[in-house]
Amino acid sequence: MKRAYTVVTILILCLQSATIGLASAELPNITDAGETDELDRSLVLWSVLDDGKILTVDAYGNVSINALNNGVLSAQWTLFLEVDAQKARLDEAKELVAVAHQGGAYVVQLSTESITENITLPDPVNDVEWDHQGDLWIAQYAGKRKAEEYSESTATGFGSTTISSGISAFEILTDGRLAIASYDKNIYIHDNGGTLLNTITDSTGIISSLVETSNGTLLAGTTGGTVYKFDTDSWNVDTLNLPHTKQVTYMGVYGDMFVIGAKQGQFSLVNSSEFTELETYVGTGDVVGFKGTFSGQLYIAGTSPTSSAIRFYDLDSDMDGVNDLNDDFPNDSTQSSDADGDGYGDNVNGFNPDSFPSDATQWEDADGDGYGDNPIGTNPDLFPNNADQWSDLDGDGYGDNTNGQDGDVFPDEATQWSDSDLDSYGDNPEGFRPDGCPTVNGFSTKDRFGCPDGDFDGYSDPDTEWTAIDGADALPSQESQWEDQDGDGYGDNADGEIPDTCPWEFGTSTKAWEIDTDSAIGYVETPSFGCLDVDGDGWVDRTESPLMDQDPNEHYDGDGDGVGSNADYDDTSPNIATEQDYCLNNKNDTSEGCTGWNNPAYQAYKNGLVNETALGFYAWNASLQDDASGDSPLNVDEDTLNQVIQVGLVVFGGLTAVILLVAFLVNKRKQTSTKKVYGGVTVSQSTNASKEALEGKGGMSADGGIISDDIWDDDVKQLDFQPEKNGFDDMELKDGANVAEPGSMTYDEESIESIAGMPSQVTPSEPEAAPEATIPDEAPPLPEGGLPDGWTADQWRWYGHEWLAKYGNN
Repeated sequence: MKRAYTVVTILILCLQSATIGLASAELPNITDAGETDELDRSLVLWSVLDDGKILTVDAYGNVSINALNNGVLSAQWTLFLEVDAQKARLDEAKELVAVAHQGGAYVVQLSTESITENITLPDPVNDVEWDHQGDLWIAQYAGKRKAEEYSESTATGFGSTTISSGISAFEILTDGRLAIASYDKNIYIHDNGGTLLNTITDSTGIISSLVETSNGTLLAGTTGGTVYKFDTDSWNVDTLNLPHTKQVTYMGVYGDMFVIGAKQGQFSLVNSSEFTELETYVGTGDVVGFKGTFSGQLYIAGTSPTSSAIRFYDLDSDMDGVNDLNDDFPNDSTQSSDADGDGYGDNVNGFNPDSFPSDATQWEDADGDGYGDNPIGTNPDLFPNNADQWSDLDGDGYGDNTNGQDGDVFPDEATQWSDSDLDSYGDNPEGFRPDGCPTVNGFSTKDRFGCPDGDFDGYSDPDTEWTAIDGADALPSQESQWEDQDGDGYGDNADGEIPDTCPWEFGTSTKAWEIDTDSAIGYVETPSFGCLDVDGDGWVDRTESPLMDQDPNEHYDGDGDGVGSNADYDDTSPNIATEQDYCLNNKNDTSEGCTGWNNPAYQAYKNGLVNETALGFYAWNASLQDDASGDSPLNVDEDTLNQVIQVGLVVFGGLTAVILLVAFLVNKRKQTSTKKVYGGVTVSQSTNASKEALEGKGGMSADGGIISDDIWDDDVKQLDFQPEKNGFDDMELKDGANVAEPGSMTYDEESIESIAGMPSQVTPSEPEAAPEATIPDEAPPLPEGGLPDGWTADQWRWYGHEWLAKYGNN
């Protein structure tokens, strides 16, 4: 697109050159005056218009015209494009703005505040620029990797060659040639039709920015802070390595100087003819533009991915490093600030320094203690000749600086000033809260101040000068107790540790009985310290059962029989206090204890002992048997005892075998007896069989009978020999002993325990019940000599007819 703005452009350039004449004379002495404004968006374009206003395009494609007042931007109008802007360019006439974005390019006319062109493309557009004929060229760094010409939003078909390594920067020269920088570090020069003319290979780094500063001069900045100045006719090159080595982001002209902006706020002024660095300043963000003033100050715009900032660089007339705008003493290089405005500089090493730069009423301090000598100023020095002291709040003549000369340990208390033992209590006995122990560090507070307090309860430990009677701690090892009016060692504080339950009386108790209806016995044990305990058993006397308060071994009598529960055999029955009482009232108890109590001979033995320990009943009974056999249990040495034990084990094994044999014989005998009584028939048949046997008609009913005589052999042998002892002759009856009737005796086998007079340890299982035999109606007639030896009437009634049948004729 062609435009008739050529004449206007030339006039504007001439005016602009005139306005920056001051800057071209020499490098101004400027310093960083700080940040003046901050924006909440990233900028892709900052450009100064002819009227001094600032054109900005942000990362969202929003085009704004702004006024800049004292470094602060104020938008006058904004056109919101709402795109992801990559870069923006202002044409030479400063009328049109081209915005490259992710989906194409917009062209905005500033005078009408409207969009004049909208080019939509499938690939992102990275840069746009007008050629000398007014046609728009679109550069796509990736994707197509080439620049193409558009006229009135339509592609003309002209374009550069494809840059295989990708495009890193793009610029159209005044004569229409295209300069395209690549990631391969080369610059490819095309004619206005897109034909490649030549390749510039001087760069050693990737070129990030290309700007034609004037006809015939092309600047190329790299990612490493190197700048190349090319003569576009001969392509001769000058090289400048900037000290910061940061990526170049902006290049422009300021008078006869080049302005080179880079990342991280690096801003350099370069002599354009000699191509040397004059000065480098550090601003904020990546530099995108600047604005200079007639007096030489600079506004530098920097941006980041999320925000942008404007920084001001002002003149410094006295060259003290502080710009005039911020210098309170612009003509005094030794002073630059006067924070309190008292006319004295804040630099203590400068001319007329202010010792108190924040206090307009003070400026001098002769003793250097930090307090001014002006008596009518703020915080005057009350001790102007003592560098350690300056104030005395309590007016006692001692300075408030505790650690200094004549320091007051108690600066807020006029009656105290020293503390020898450093426990925070003053040494003046007439003063406030005087130290009761001025030479001993302590922290007591209740009875006296500043004395040792071992349990930290506030009451001081007693000493020879101050006892519990004076108020010292009666219980210095118990934090929760301090008073003990009865002196029993238990404190009077009911809420404290081990409180005295009876603080009015001396006592040694530790526990008491307390009524409790939920308890099985109606009472529960509860702690009770310091009450009367005459018997010393720990129980409060008044809570013990009657008479138990006199016995240190008893405290409770459940049945009220006067015998305490510890000694009472049965504390639930008032009639039983001892084991003897129990045993005499429980004749069925066959335990060793009760057997002994119910044995008069054993009791006589125990009562006859003098200074000897009685044997248990079982041991005593066994000793009687030993005595009867001639063995004496006394004077048995260890070897003999071991032998006895070994023999006992053998005997025990033998007895066990005998018992098993006897059990077998008994069982056999029972079977024989059954045959004798019933003839081997069932119980239901035994009645007739036994009758027939006794009547001498055995077998008549065919229900049974005596099978053979050899069944009676064992009985015959017992009766066939000479008369033997009947088993009762050797028993000695003791006086008063009752002899059981013969008919009540049984013939069951006795256990080893019963032989020894001890209760059986193992209860034998009950044998199966034998069939009950019917007693014969009549006994056979007795022989002339009466019952045979060893026979009983019952035996004769059962078996007499058999005896008569065998032996009656002999």
